[in-house]
Amino acid sequence: MQARIQRRLTWSGIVTAMLLVATSPSATAAEYEMPRTPWGHPDLQGTYTNGSQTPFERPESLGNKAFFTEEEATELEKAKAAVVASAADKAPDRTAAGGRVGGYNQHWMDPQTNVVRGRRTSLVVDPPDGRVPIRPDALAARDYHLREIGNDYVHLGPWDRCITRGVPGGFFQSGYNNNYIILQTPDTVAIYFEMIHDVRLIPLDGRPSLDAGFTLWNGDSRGHWEGDTLVVETRNLSDKGWIASSGFQGRVRGIAQTRNTHIVERFTRLDDNTVDYQVTITDPAIYTAPWTAQIPLYTQEGLVLYEYACHEGNWAVRNTLSGGRAQKSGE
Repeated sequence: MQARIQRRLTWSGIVTAMLLVATSPSATAAEYEMPRTPWGHPDLQGTYTNGSQTPFERPESLGNKAFFTEEEATELEKAKAAVVASAADKAPDRTAAGGRVGGYNQHWMDPQTNVVRGRRTSLVVDPPDGRVPIRPDALAARDYHLREIGNDYVHLGPWDRCITRGVPGGFFQSGYNNNYIILQTPDTVAIYFEMIHDVRLIPLDGRPSLDAGFTLWNGDSRGHWEGDTLVVETRNLSDKGWIASSGFQGRVRGIAQTRNTHIVERFTRLDDNTVDYQVTITDPAIYTAPWTAQIPLYTQEGLVLYEYACHEGNWAVRNTLSGGRAQKSGE
């Protein structure tokens, strides 16, 4: 509890520091002396978070504007910080659901006030318009599942069912629990996700990938080093999952992954407080071209991971379906 309180007290200072780092010409990876493990690999270990107010996709209203100016970013952060502070002061015990029944009150929500490093206008960096190139039939399938959520559990996403937020969905921000721990051994990288307490074990020892007929919710990952960057390739994903499960991903929420989805993640430490995370997703059945998102993982004073007991007393699926049936009977 004290750690969460401290986290909120220090947030404005963290935002200011991140903005200064993002705009400082001296803050380049080329000038940074990479810390290394005892066995010589770049040391990515630490506890990180990734919350920001930067939208997943660039709003269409911004057109080709890929970056905010320093003044625009400062104003956006000030405005959002004021909204967060006002909500916490006026209704600290209410949910963020606008008066509707919700899950958590303001204390547990991540503020999401900062603009990401570099002042980008979206987390999607390729294509250049900052928009995921989704095929119309994939959008139609998404719409069908979201429309039928109240009718059958198969239309609910794996996060709703407390299974997983997926790969790479586990690194896409949500309204809370955006925290991660990275650990390393000479032949393995482990990533612990606060959300649904997922743990990914990524082999680095060159072992062969699984047979193509063997699929997993989070796929089959294999890692290797390219210079100071950890590169992780993931294949063999189940076709039952979603590429993104949070409303923070906007129209990408509910887009399916398939057995042919190919994911390449890149982790590069930029400084003592920041790891650059980039992910490229390729699936010709779902997208018209590969696309890439870039999300900074950064440390924060007082940051700890809390238990996410998703299935402890979780009646969400039953209530969603019973609510859907009640709604239908009243129509």
